[in-house]
Amino acid sequence: MAWFRSTTIRGVTARNDPVLDLLPMVFAAPGEALARAEELLGADPSPLHASVAHQVIGIWQRDFGDTRQALAHLRRARDLAARAESAEREADVLATLGVALVHAGRTRAGLEAFERGVARGTGHTRARVLYRRAYVWWVLGRHGEALEDVRRAIPVLRQAEDVIWTARALTLRATVHLALGSVERADADFTAAEALWDTTGQEHDKADAVESRGLAAFRSGDVPAALRLLDEAEERYAKLGTPTFMLTIRRCEVLMAAGLATEALAEADTAIAALDGIGGQSTRKAELLLVAARAARLADEPQTALARAAVAVRLFAGQRRTWYETHARLVLIEARVATGRRSGRLVADAAAVAERLAAFGAPAAPEASLLAGRIALGLGWMADAERHLAVAARSRHGGPPLARMTGWAAQALRARAAGSARGVLEACRRGLDVLDDHRMTLGASELRARATAQGAELAALAQRASLVSGGPRRLLGWSERWRATVLSAPPTRPPADPVLLTAMTAFRELAARAEEARTDGGRPAPALEREQRRLEREIRSRTLHMRGEAPGDGDRFDVARLLRRLGDEVRLVELAVLDGRVHVLLCGQGRVRRFEAGLLAEAEVEAEHVQAGLRRLAHPGAEARLPLVEAAGARLQHLLLGPAAAHLGSGPVVVVPPGRLHRVPWALLPALRERVLSVSPSASSWLRARDTAPPPGGRQVLVRGPGLASGGAEVPELSDRYTGRRTPAGTGTGTPPGAPPSTREVPSQGGRDQPARTRDVPPHDGPGRGEQEDPAGAWAVPAPGGRVHGERTATLDGAPRGGRERGVSAVAGVATTRVPRPDDDGGRSGRRERDGAGRSGDGGHRIADVPGGGAAARGTTVVLEGDDARVPRVLRELDGAALAHIAAHGTFRADSPLFSSLRMADGPLIVHDFERLDRSPYRIILPCCDTARFASVGADELLGLVTALLPLGTAGVVACTAPVNDAAVVPLMLALHKGLEAGLSLAEALRDARASLPGDAVHQATGWAFSAFGAA
Repeated sequence: MAWFRSTTIRGVTARNDPVLDLLPMVFAAPGEALARAEELLGADPSPLHASVAHQVIGIWQRDFGDTRQALAHLRRARDLAARAESAEREADVLATLGVALVHAGRTRAGLEAFERGVARGTGHTRARVLYRRAYVWWVLGRHGEALEDVRRAIPVLRQAEDVIWTARALTLRATVHLALGSVERADADFTAAEALWDTTGQEHDKADAVESRGLAAFRSGDVPAALRLLDEAEERYAKLGTPTFMLTIRRCEVLMAAGLATEALAEADTAIAALDGIGGQSTRKAELLLVAARAARLADEPQTALARAAVAVRLFAGQRRTWYETHARLVLIEARVATGRRSGRLVADAAAVAERLAAFGAPAAPEASLLAGRIALGLGWMADAERHLAVAARSRHGGPPLARMTGWAAQALRARAAGSARGVLEACRRGLDVLDDHRMTLGASELRARATAQGAELAALAQRASLVSGGPRRLLGWSERWRATVLSAPPTRPPADPVLLTAMTAFRELAARAEEARTDGGRPAPALEREQRRLEREIRSRTLHMRGEAPGDGDRFDVARLLRRLGDEVRLVELAVLDGRVHVLLCGQGRVRRFEAGLLAEAEVEAEHVQAGLRRLAHPGAEARLPLVEAAGARLQHLLLGPAAAHLGSGPVVVVPPGRLHRVPWALLPALRERVLSVSPSASSWLRARDTAPPPGGRQVLVRGPGLASGGAEVPELSDRYTGRRTPAGTGTGTPPGAPPSTREVPSQGGRDQPARTRDVPPHDGPGRGEQEDPAGAWAVPAPGGRVHGERTATLDGAPRGGRERGVSAVAGVATTRVPRPDDDGGRSGRRERDGAGRSGDGGHRIADVPGGGAAARGTTVVLEGDDARVPRVLRELDGAALAHIAAHGTFRADSPLFSSLRMADGPLIVHDFERLDRSPYRIILPCCDTARFASVGADELLGLVTALLPLGTAGVVACTAPVNDAAVVPLMLALHKGLEAGLSLAEALRDARASLPGDAVHQATGWAFSAFGAA
């Protein structure tokens, strides 16, 4: 913040003195002001003018540079003002010096300078001194004194018609109100200050006003608006070339509220290093250490939190900043508890912190009371626990969402201590309702997912209470209450933001260039990688700004409805984890049964062993490991299903695992190996998928991207099958006879046919550039350069399949009918409905049961390959398709799941791209590595490609969780599509496709790696 900034001192000299104009210039054009001040000192100025120049340099160094140099210049400015015998000038410099001393950690000396400044100044000058002292009181956390001084300053500043300083004083008062939780008062002052700033040229102060509005938005619970405003303020500061340490502190607070604690910790640590590098303000370093400690605690790094908080406590104590020191002590106690410490001393320390925060009027007081109550409960001190929890529970009825959730958590713990399961469940329900309302204000699916972490304690309390008192049905209801909630409503569609679209196009082009560099055996230039990371940050940042569209939390999960949909044949297995143990909730035949299985930690270790085994089996020569992998599958079944495995019946099974088990290859488990098996993130999402009807028309889209070792050999034959055409023998793309199976884990070299670029494909209302008219009336796109793709395709043993060779003609586009465009859809116009074209009566349809949706060959078929497989064209064709088969190299980004991608001709097709679809394809088949990998975030959420598709209209996905053998995928995919043509569901077709494969290790591992998600 820069509310302590100096400007022209009236009454000191003539109002048109150009030297005095340097003071307001410091924050309108900092670099220019600094240069002019240094130039002035080199011209032998008078003591008065030299005092102004040194003060300007001191202000610049204090806020943007080295505080030691700042103090030296400001002391010189004070001495020169005294020599000039100007009491007003001396008072003004003393105020600036006082602020610098406080920021340097010399609080007593700083307050003494203010006392002298108030005594020396009169009228308008004194009001400015009072304003700056009020700022210092705010820095010290003494909010009562801050409000008193600013109350005395504002009327005088207004009477003097001092617009700049009045606006600064109003902004300061608003910020103090926010610190005390008075959001409405703060809003009024921020609004008044912004109106004044609009009449000035103070660009730095205007940026500061935007930053302040971001803070206000955050305090009122509007996280997307806060992020947008803080990013805008950062852009404004960047144009002025000024550091933004206070902005970093505020941004980190917002990131933590959004569930992005790891990012907040990284930003805070980076800012601390930068501040140390310039010898910056000690006060800012202490505040950054505090926010870093809080972020580390939320990111489950208690040792890091301990270290940061301990240093922050020491610095705040030395600076006499009791408000901040108390907050740092709260984080220190929380970190100690997170390391497993429990003691009566910690209860007393937490209670003392709570009392002190309450005396300050700090909004964090309930958190400290809740902490004291938790520790006391753990020690069995029931009376002490009730006392502290009762205080914390008062916050449940008012304030921002996270404060109310703190109150409901305290109330739930009180009820548990009193033995009231009903009270626990009611408190948890009310608390999670608050979280749902907050979550739905977030437009970005990532923020929605991560925000659920704040309800993890409430959900766990409710599950334990329901297990004790309500039986399996109630446990199922609470398991669904917080499982995969990000899928409960479609994400907000990204806006038609030109900046965002430009950034995504540029990112795609850079990523394509980087991939080409890696494919050529090198690595991208560091500048290219830096620019790619910058574009990723920009895309993600602008996506996080989106506000939620749908209020409320959607349809509530109904156990009875689920059981009706399942009927007597289908079994749904939901795995709930309580206190580290897996509980199996087996649903079907009108009832829910519970079985206890193994420990989650052991299952996770076994799942990693299985993944390693599947990776080895993807390569020829690892056949000896097949029995080991099968044995690991049996152990996994014991840990995950336990005795429930004997009660699955003989019909289809739907598995609903917790987020931490998303990489389990469920088809490997012996009890599931021969079944019609599908996987769903939640029972609720399975019901929604089952109720989603396919779009009319039955259009199929086949996409073949570059870089696959087999070249996507199944695509040419599928195009022949769906269009009823046969291509000339020997022109297919695939594995040459006798060639060893390859693995999709490593892309082939030089797979891209054309340099990466983006172009628009003309609408299909006539032959466009590079197109030719098919005799049947379709528009076919020649392959780049008119060449034939690939060579003969054979089976793994080199023998041609079915006694014939298959391939693709020299013409890449093999559709036999014209592809309908958005304005050529049989009279339908406008935005497609996200949840499908209609609903069936019982949601239990197969595609053959829906008009126009029988065998896939009934609809139009679009084939995109070579230079036509570019992201804009691919997205256009995928939107609203009945079936999409995308053979492309997949990349999972654990560090940023929504940048997981499928490689197209012009670069990566990322999850953010799919979120721009009006309706994603009804069915999607992804025969490439890592497409079913997810990042487990929040309470029990998954971020990845599949989970991004399910809320957008996709009812079923086939994808894999491990690297697979590229050649072995081809027969699996052909058999899968054969089942779909016969009217089977994805799960049925995948089961039959696995059974049709040869019995060798490579083919078996390939089949196990794939799963069917959803209900289509």
